[in-house]
Amino acid sequence: MPSYEPSVVVADESPLLRAGLTDLLARGGYQVVADAGDAEALIQAATDTLPTLVVTAARLGVTSGPGDEGITAAIRLHEKVPEMGIVVLADSVEAAYAAPVFASTGTGGLGYLRKSRVRTVPHFLDVLGRVASGEVVVDPEVITRMVDASPDADAEAMARLTMQQSEVLGLIHAGFPDRAIISRLFGGRGEFELCLSEMFLAFGLAADVEHRRTPTPLTHLATG
Repeated sequence: MPSYEPSVVVADESPLLRAGLTDLLARGGYQVVADAGDAEALIQAATDTLPTLVVTAARLGVTSGPGDEGITAAIRLHEKVPEMGIVVLADSVEAAYAAPVFASTGTGGLGYLRKSRVRTVPHFLDVLGRVASGEVVVDPEVITRMVDASPDADAEAMARLTMQQSEVLGLIHAGFPDRAIISRLFGGRGEFELCLSEMFLAFGLAADVEHRRTPTPLTHLATG
């Protein structure tokens, strides 16, 4: 948890969800300075208030289809205010949507979370604190989706993986929960998180995030 009260802009197409997030963040020590229901309103609010963080749904102002208006807005905000932290909350992990977020040229922290894997409020607030401090926080599922989405591009990355990393990737693909992978291959969660960080970098993001802190996979939000 940050030692100061970071400012946040919240964006979601649902007024009820925006209100719920606002209340949750206020109780967690964050100051919500604005909220928005669509991409243009988010960009305007964030550029007006210059918050520490933006927490946005991947979908904004769409009635059907997957939608990436929130992601597009996040990328535009990083172009306008590079030091701003961005957290994207998605209904699903789509490599085509996640990759542009992490490839942005901003220097602020980044987070990409799948809503259904955010199990507890303390863990969610911990993630926000990390992003506010400049870290990159990513759900491990993004790694496997990157492999599935572009097998040709990931062939070289696969070759760079250690034997242990390859086994971890295989177990994630097979649906093993985190605790099972840790008990089978690692001495503790910290070692597992470090392994995932190295894998995340191996799959094409090292050049994009080397100016930020080492990416921290969101293992503590996994369903296992």
